[in-house]
Order: sequence, then C-alpha cells, then structure tokens
Amino acid sequence: MPRLTIIGLGLIGGSLGMALKRAKVDVEIVGFSRKHQTADRAKRAGAIDKAEWNLPAAVSGASLVVIATPPLAIRTVLQDIAPHLPEDCTVSDVASTKEQVLAWAEEILPRNVSFVGGHPMAGKEGSGIDNAEADLFKDRTYCIVPSTSAKPTAVQAVVALAKAVGAIPRFLDAAEHDGLVAGVSHLPFVLATALVNITTQSTGWREAGRLAAGGYRDTTRVASGDPAMYHDICLTNRLSILGWIDAFLDELGRLREMVSEGSPELEKVFRQAKEARDRWLVEGSREEPLMQVEIPSMGKSISGLFLPQRPPDKKDKR
Repeated sequence: MPRLTIIGLGLIGGSLGMALKRAKVDVEIVGFSRKHQTADRAKRAGAIDKAEWNLPAAVSGASLVVIATPPLAIRTVLQDIAPHLPEDCTVSDVASTKEQVLAWAEEILPRNVSFVGGHPMAGKEGSGIDNAEADLFKDRTYCIVPSTSAKPTAVQAVVALAKAVGAIPRFLDAAEHDGLVAGVSHLPFVLATALVNITTQSTGWREAGRLAAGGYRDTTRVASGDPAMYHDICLTNRLSILGWIDAFLDELGRLREMVSEGSPELEKVFRQAKEARDRWLVEGSREEPLMQVEIPSMGKSISGLFLPQRPPDKKDKR
C-alpha cells in the first residue's frame, strides 16, 4: 500500500487526512507533528493511520508528502526531509504563499523529487486539529502550482489529492497566485485585524462591544485566524500585500473625502460595491481551470496516482 505523509496536523493537515480517510483512498496516511499530543489527537480523530515521531522515518517510503506547516517553517522541513525522501517522491504543501516556497523547493530538494505547490482555499475561525473536519475542502478551489521540473505524474498525484478531498483543482503561476490571494485572502485579514484593534482599544469599547452584532462579527471573522500563520504569510508575500494595502488606503481616502464633503456620489459608490459583490456571489464559484491536465481513469481507487511511475522489471517483460 502506498504511503502518504502529512507533516503538520493542524486545521488543514488534519482536515486533509480526514477527507482522504472518508474518501477511502487506498493509501496509508502517516502523520507527523512536533507536538506528540497533536499527533495523538489526530490519530484518535481518524485523520491518520499512524503517528510518527521521527521526521526521517515519517517520509521513509512515502510516495507523496504534504507539508502543512506555517510558511516560514517549510524551508526547515524541506532541509530536514530532503536526504530521506525516496526517489520519484512527490512533495507538496498547503501554504498560502507560493513564490518563496517554490524557490526553497528548487534550492533544497534533490533532482529526483518533484515539487508541486498546493493551496486549498479553505479555512475557518478556529485553528488546530480540534477544528479539523472532513468537509473543509468540499467544492472549494484548490490552487496547484507545479515547479518547472515537476514530472507530469507528480502533478497528476496532487490533482488526484485535490479531487479526492472534494476540492476543485485550479492551476496558477506562482507570482499570479501570490498577487491574487494577497487581495482576496491576506488583505481581508489585515483589515479585520486593524478594525478589531481600533475598536477594542477605544475608550468606548465596553459599551460598543455590547452593541456589536452580525455586521461586526462577519467583518472581523478572519481576525480569529492563526496569528503565527498570518505572520509568516505577511513575511513571505510582503510586496503583494503592501500593494493591496496601498490600493485600499487610496480607496479609503477617496471615501473619506466623499463622506467629509457629503458627496451625493456616495450612494452610487455603495451601489456599485453591492452589485459587484452580488455578481461575485452568483458567478464566483464557476470554475474554469487555467490549464488542462490529463487525468488517468481512477477506477475504484486513486492510490495508483500516488505511486511513482517506474518501468517494469526486466523479469516481467514478455
């Protein structure tokens, strides 16, 4: 039975394991976490078949390794596992930034290992294995960013992984991914953080907090995300995030001026935003992959896609 190793058993890593187990993918799922209690909870939750405390042992014999750690930890993980990866192994990740991760993979991994970047566009307020769930990726976009040296079979394996957990694979260039995600994922966290900080630190928060309802809750939801993860995201996608912050400040300045002047154009601006969001709610889920990858027939099991494709042994030839 092929082995799939998940390094990092938090919300995303744990949910991947749960989704694969529910899909009855014919692979052994090995989980590694530097915190032994986290790996124990992952095994009890049914996210993994086996908890491994030693990182080289965790990747030994693995056909596919998925790194599900905060972004800045990925470089160290790649350095630690590189000497122990089997030939023709596929390595992927789930980080929210891709350019820096792909550069590390190119620098560190041996030539006989393929790296295919991944980023499931899924999450929730809570973090950690206790918040993991098998449905987390259902009908969500799963960004796939192959390295230039990745073998087609490695790309197919990560596509199969995305499909197995119920997600919709979408291929992107690393720079394009980081620029787009900075606007629709990273900027909202920064804005929600700023809103929480200025309101909760105001002198009137004790009373304002009692008045805050659905609008405040919805707008600030992502501020409850993992602080360590977002710290790493900001440091590994700095330029893209700064560009979006600057664009937001320009727009906020425009709105401030309109409010200050009592501009009759305010309603028009609000209406444009409402109509744009309403269109997105209807059309946003209509996925059109940016490139096509030929996927072999999966039959009853997709486990074959996780296995390295080697030529038959000479004794098997007729």
